[in-house]
Amino acid sequence: MRRLTLIFLSLISLAAQASSVLLTDLHGEKKSFDSLRGRWVLINYWAGWCQPCVDEIGELNRFYQQKKDKVSLYAVNFDGLPVSEQVALMAKLRIKYPALSEDPGPDLGLGYIRGVPVTFVFNPKGKLTDTLYGGQTLASLNKAITDHPLH
Repeated sequence: MRRLTLIFLSLISLAAQASSVLLTDLHGEKKSFDSLRGRWVLINYWAGWCQPCVDEIGELNRFYQQKKDKVSLYAVNFDGLPVSEQVALMAKLRIKYPALSEDPGPDLGLGYIRGVPVTFVFNPKGKLTDTLYGGQTLASLNKAITDHPLH
């Protein structure tokens, strides 16, 4: 019984931790991950030296423009560049969707990010439903938000 109680308390702790994750954008504004419930959330890890990352920016821009009413898309710089460098690089590469100044991966339990680009897809209930490796297209991004039941 004690073991079951400990397991239950651990699960409650993990759920509370995920709901208290704060996403901080490049302007220093914070938004709780939990406040995004009801929307698809995509977190895309990228780097300026990564050609597939650069190649998918146009597709991510189009996806964001078409779906921003029901999807939150965030860029996370894999190299952890200072905010001023991220802003300059995003302007140069014409990234038109929001970016985060801090990596939410550890708090969201995303594990070790081995390479880029990689996009994590969370359904409107806040559950991780897909991990998309490699460059994405408008079609693959749309597929990621339509192929998963909401349970």
